Amino acid sequence: MEAKNTLLKENNSVEHSEFDYDNSGWPRDFDIRVEVAEQREILDQAD
Repeated sequence: MEAKNTLLKENNSVEHSEFDYDNSGWPRDFDIRVEVAEQREILDQAD
């Protein structure tokens, strides 16, 4: 039997995509819940 050496080529290319920060289509109460959660996190860290 003959030993075969195989070379694996890794594809390290990452496709960059533009992130859409527009949340105008989301319900307003979602924004409020996020803001409250962020405020709670800040207050919890202060203790």
